Amino acid sequence: MNISLLKNVTRTTNKIALSLSTNGRTNVKIVNFVWFEDQPNTLYFSSVRGNAGTLEYDQAQSVAFTSIPNSDMIGNPYIRSQNVTIEHSDKTMTDLLPKYLDSVPNYQKVWDMIGPKLEVFELKLGDVYVDPGLGHEKATLKF
Repeated sequence: MNISLLKNVTRTTNKIALSLSTNGRTNVKIVNFVWFEDQPNTLYFSSVRGNAGTLEYDQAQSVAFTSIPNSDMIGNPYIRSQNVTIEHSDKTMTDLLPKYLDSVPNYQKVWDMIGPKLEVFELKLGDVYVDPGLGHEKATLKF
């Protein structure tokens, strides 16, 4: 599978709008995420352990997301997926910290304030729609 489009678009964003449905109630959250080329079907994000949002992740019956392009991006490149699986990760924030620091501006401040309280979640993708921006060919990758 050629993941070059996905790789290029994930370089242009570090946030997703994460939509969750629990007991017929829908909620949307903006979260920072990281992606690794050697695990193309997985996005990682974190939440403060024990807060209401974490409980929502555990109870979500339907999950979807769309990425939010960085403000300086021309053409609005993005990825999106529906029917995503969300689960607790075996990875820790310490494992992911170098990637967060590399891809999310000012993440060191977040880490310094709440780093030890964060727990990691994984979004497992069955497929992902990749739009590299205006004038470029779009694709749907299936995992």
